[in-house]
Amino acid sequence: MQKNLRNRIIAGTVGAALLLGPTAAFATTTPSPVASNAPTKVKMSAADQAAHKAAVAAYRVALKAWQASRDTARAAYKASLVSYRAVIAANKASRKQIEATFNTAVNAAKAAYTTATTGTVTAAARQVALNTRVAAVAAATDVRAAAIIALPTLPIKLPVPTVTPKPVAPVKP
Repeated sequence: MQKNLRNRIIAGTVGAALLLGPTAAFATTTPSPVASNAPTKVKMSAADQAAHKAAVAAYRVALKAWQASRDTARAAYKASLVSYRAVIAANKASRKQIEATFNTAVNAAKAAYTTATTGTVTAAARQVALNTRVAAVAAATDVRAAAIIALPTLPIKLPVPTVTPKPVAPVKP
C-alpha cells in the first residue's frame, strides 16, 4: 500500500509540473513585435498598369494564335495517320491474298503429287511427279514474288508535328 501511495504522489507532482512548468518558463520569453524584412508592396503607377494590360492583351492574342496553329497541326497529323493506316491495312490485305493464292497453288501441287504416287508406281513415274511438283511450287513462288513487287510502295509515317513554343505570360512589375 505504501508503494502505491508513493507512485500516486510522484505522478501527481510530475503532472502538475508539466501543466504549470511551461507557462512559467515561457512567461519571460514572450515574443515582441519586430519590424519585418518582408518587401512592402509598391503600388503600380498608371503607366505601368497600362503597359501590363497591353502586354497581357498581346499575350492573349499570341496564345490564341499558338493554340490555333497547334490544333491545325494536330488535325493534319491525325488525318495523315488515318490515311497511313488505311494504306497499311490495304497492303496487309493484299499480302494475305497473295499468300492465300500461293498456299492454294502449293497445296494443289502436293495433292497432285500424292495422287500420282499412290499405289504401285515406277521410279520414273515418281520422279516425273516430283519434278512436276517442284516446277509448280517454283512457278507459284515466282508468281508470289512478282505480285509482292507489284504492290505499291508503303508511305513513310509522318513524324509528330512540331509547334512553336507556347508564348510566355507577362510578369507583373
